[in-house]
Amino acid sequence: MLAILPNEDSVLGAPPVAIRHGILLQDRGIMRLRLLSLLLVTTIAADLSAQTGYIPGRDIKLEDTWAIARYRRTGAFPNGVQAIGMWTKCCNPGTSNIPFQAAMNPNHGFIHYIVARESGGRFVQISNYSWVKHTFGSNNDPSTCGSCIGGGTTSFVHVGCSDTYANSQAVDHFNLGPPGEVDPWLGGWVPQCSWFDRGNPPVAVSLQCDGIRSLTQTQANVLNQSIGDCMRVYDDDLNVPGANFYYQSGYLIQSEAESVRDNNIGSRQFTAVWNGSTNWTLTDGANYLLGSVLQRWNGATITSAANGTDDGRFYVAVKVTGPTNGLYHYEYAVQNRDNKRGMGAFRIPVCPEAQVLNFGFHDVDRNALTDWTSSKVGSEIVFQTQAVSPNPLRWNSIYNFWFDSDAAPLAGTLLLDQYDVGPGALTVSVSSTTPSGVFNQNLGGGCGIPNAPTLFATGTPDRATLGNTTFSLRSTGNPAIVPCAFLLSTVPGTTPIAPGCVATTGDPLSMLGPVLAVSDSAGVTVLALGIPTTPALEGQNFDFQMLTFVPGGSLFSSFNMTNGLRIRVGNLINGCP
Repeated sequence: MLAILPNEDSVLGAPPVAIRHGILLQDRGIMRLRLLSLLLVTTIAADLSAQTGYIPGRDIKLEDTWAIARYRRTGAFPNGVQAIGMWTKCCNPGTSNIPFQAAMNPNHGFIHYIVARESGGRFVQISNYSWVKHTFGSNNDPSTCGSCIGGGTTSFVHVGCSDTYANSQAVDHFNLGPPGEVDPWLGGWVPQCSWFDRGNPPVAVSLQCDGIRSLTQTQANVLNQSIGDCMRVYDDDLNVPGANFYYQSGYLIQSEAESVRDNNIGSRQFTAVWNGSTNWTLTDGANYLLGSVLQRWNGATITSAANGTDDGRFYVAVKVTGPTNGLYHYEYAVQNRDNKRGMGAFRIPVCPEAQVLNFGFHDVDRNALTDWTSSKVGSEIVFQTQAVSPNPLRWNSIYNFWFDSDAAPLAGTLLLDQYDVGPGALTVSVSSTTPSGVFNQNLGGGCGIPNAPTLFATGTPDRATLGNTTFSLRSTGNPAIVPCAFLLSTVPGTTPIAPGCVATTGDPLSMLGPVLAVSDSAGVTVLALGIPTTPALEGQNFDFQMLTFVPGGSLFSSFNMTNGLRIRVGNLINGCP
């Protein structure tokens, strides 16, 4: 509900409907007991309704979000931080009126926000895990959702009608509450013992769980003098040349079917320009896009899944680039839309023979002590929150996971482990892209001074499919302009060559070659291996390794050896060896 509030950087006054129970009561004790009884009955009824399923025809849509604005700010550029708010407009395209009653009545909606950045091929949330806005009424204006007949009351968003909240209201602490108090799957909220019930500073212990609002507008005005629990964004997350910026807004309500929740959220692009002295200038882009903000990630593929009918949905966006020097770069962004139990581990299937390195993780708390751990365990890449400092992916948040691998991208299934105990499966399965194609297997065994050179395959594609005339082997990290020898074997095995050096091309008697070449001025050596269309090659393996002779030494005292590389030839071979 739109209320007239002062401009940014001022102490926000109370909206016109901000007079709440308990603030003007002459006999606070008697009225508390009466209201508590009423709220208990209402809460029980709401909980039973949520437990038995959704309300047919209950549907809310984010019609638009716009006018992102910067509010209170602390710190000097480029190390400052500011509160951020934006306008939202929802409408009711369903057949059931949507309760928008003010706290402390639990029957209302919640508005939530995210600010994100795309840069360097990565799409991350740059806003904190901010508090959510509790709705307190509806104007029931005309909308694009249908014919707004209205009903003469502000307690509901009536069918076909719309309601608007201002950007300044998004940073007013009077109706901001912790997201952890909200059940994002059922859309429920319990007033008793809530932040609003306790107040700030807290009221007497005997009054903190009576269901009467204790957080007054006067208290909120004090909180509004600082950023507090508003959505915040730091300078260093905006001061990124060439980046693209987006914000997402969304509504959460009780008893809405999961199948119609995709229209609850939407995003808009914006630009951020430092004015050279005191503040950022934030300017909206033209295009509003309904759905997850992850849709904005250029080149990414998005899939999603919910925990059946027991808990909410995760979106997973993936972007794979490369290969570069034999390695693909994998970027995943996981958004928890409305899953109550959260995600405690992210498991990605991978070929056991694959190399996986350069792990990375990004969350929203700017605290390295809560970062997730990462490792390759057998046939899985596992990212998981720590037991000592748990940091599960909660609703309305985006976490990022990345790594490099020599395994090519193929279709697979990601496993998102639920963090909290609760109804439903232990894991949510999401179809996506996974590193499941090892067509050129790194056999290890390289050695060198100071480092072993690297051997990998290239071409379009970089696998030995029949008829691929572009396929070749490439080695980097060699001395410039030195002789090199490629060794080949069709018999797997290892042979010690010198202390710390192992030939992975099988028994020396089975080796073919060597094929001689010379490294270029950058230390790169290339061996062209165009693959003929000969059907007999289908399914064959060829093991390669390269020796680089280092000037100034004898044959066995001054040479470097690459890793071994098994080339799997054919169009029909499986993803993993």
